[in-house]
Amino acid sequence: MAATDLDARLKVANRRWHCRITTRGRRTGKPHSVTIWFLVDGPRLYLGTMNAKRDWVRNVAKNPEAEFEIGDLRLRGRVVPITDPAAEPPHIQENFYRKYFVARIGSWFGVRPERMFRVDGVTPVGG
Repeated sequence: MAATDLDARLKVANRRWHCRITTRGRRTGKPHSVTIWFLVDGPRLYLGTMNAKRDWVRNVAKNPEAEFEIGDLRLRGRVVPITDPAAEPPHIQENFYRKYFVARIGSWFGVRPERMFRVDGVTPVGG
């Protein structure tokens, strides 16, 4: 799949509300899939969670390679924790809140995602 085709498909995928992430269990090594919030920005995915104790978060801490399903689009990439939000493009958090209005409402009360992640090296599965 050409980069421009992937970019176009990612742009369309960003209209969806959820993606399915598959990580490798930190103890078992077995695939573990859950549905999460995501945001597409250019060639990257961004992920957020209100609970950093979720299994997928702890799994990517041990093995950051993951696969993603967004509709019929299957991708893989390396999940990297965002430790310095100022180092990321400033519009990421605003776009996340725009996409997930409930997160925006929470931010008005000081409730923010406990952890945010960037997915580097996004490539199609099988391509």
